[in-house]
Amino acid sequence: MSAPARIRYRFDLPDGSQEVLDFSFGARDFRLVNAAPTAPPFWTELGFNRCANCPLDAAAHAHCPPALHMADALEKLRVLVSFDAVTVTVEQAGRTIIAHTSAQEALSSVIGLIMATAGCPWTDRLRPMARFHLPFAEEAETVYRSVTMYLLAREIVGARERRGFADLEALYKNLHLVNRGMSRRLGAATRTDPARNAIALLDVYTTLLPAAIENSLADLEPLFAAWRAEGEEPI
Repeated sequence: MSAPARIRYRFDLPDGSQEVLDFSFGARDFRLVNAAPTAPPFWTELGFNRCANCPLDAAAHAHCPPALHMADALEKLRVLVSFDAVTVTVEQAGRTIIAHTSAQEALSSVIGLIMATAGCPWTDRLRPMARFHLPFAEEAETVYRSVTMYLLAREIVGARERRGFADLEALYKNLHLVNRGMSRRLGAATRTDPARNAIALLDVYTTLLPAAIENSLADLEPLFAAWRAEGEEPI
């Protein structure tokens, strides 16, 4: 059996201390396999500020899966406020990324990773992107990764008819509802604001990406000039 994949986030905090968040994932499916807290806080319960589009069966899921896995991370980083300057070192197989950024930007990266891998039926569709995790991605990188993931997913599952990006746009509308629900949860989880602001940063991409796809693809088109047949006009 293959060993779990691992990603470590190390935070150098303003007071000189460090906090480490270790995440383990299934070697084949990249689902988050960290142990859940033994005494989950109330705000992780599925019925608490439940997302409007949540399809989970409360009888089978007492807790919201992503919220359950966020609990320990938020507890470790509870001293932070949104614009605290932190240095974050992200260690993955084959590379290490170091960023000097704000607490809310750093938490946004952590929360995005958890949400894509913890078992939410909506955000689970982003798990292929999490498998190739790119912390602190820029907007153009996010558009590129989202669109390529979507097209590859269509190819793999056999949905090859030309349907444009309607399914991807519909997914991001549902992700917006998930982000709104999670923001309400996190408002009860902590008295400081970095976690909710982190969700807000994630939601910026969720709400803007569908509208940005056409323009962003036009901006990326010159990169693919070598793929056009000789004499073929740009799309």
